Amino acid sequence: MKKGMGWPIGIAAILLATVASNVAVILITKDDPSFAVEPDYYRKAVEWDSTAAQRARSDALAWQVAARVEPASGGATRLSLQLTDASGAVVQGASLAGSLLHIARAADVQAVTFAQVPDGAYEATVPMTRDGVWELRLTADRGDEHFVHTLRVETGLPAASLPTPELGGP
Repeated sequence: MKKGMGWPIGIAAILLATVASNVAVILITKDDPSFAVEPDYYRKAVEWDSTAAQRARSDALAWQVAARVEPASGGATRLSLQLTDASGAVVQGASLAGSLLHIARAADVQAVTFAQVPDGAYEATVPMTRDGVWELRLTADRGDEHFVHTLRVETGLPAASLPTPELGGP
């Protein structure tokens, strides 16, 4: 090796190590289920005005959604929604569907379709296999009424985080 070649070889080795570590990080993170990019985000950004108008129409309906989560058979979870109108009456005959995802695993999105049960609620059985916060992006259609709403439900709240009378929790 020629005298004075140590510096260029050292710099090239550092650059090569940097590129190799960046490629390794990309390969490791590309399959990470906790990392997600909003699908079709550019189209959603371009259509933001129509999305905001739809949310305003949903707000004008003044429908409210209450969620209840309970265990179902086979390790699944029953997700029940109570949909009420502005007067507090149960919204009957609507078609409810949505996308469900765990906040810590945003790349794992599940499609959910709800069926109305005799008490007026809407139910779906879904595999909510992780404890924590879940997000449901809901759409409800009844006739020409179209309601969109995003709600979060929490499952498996550990006993340590429940408010205790001695500590005066929230």
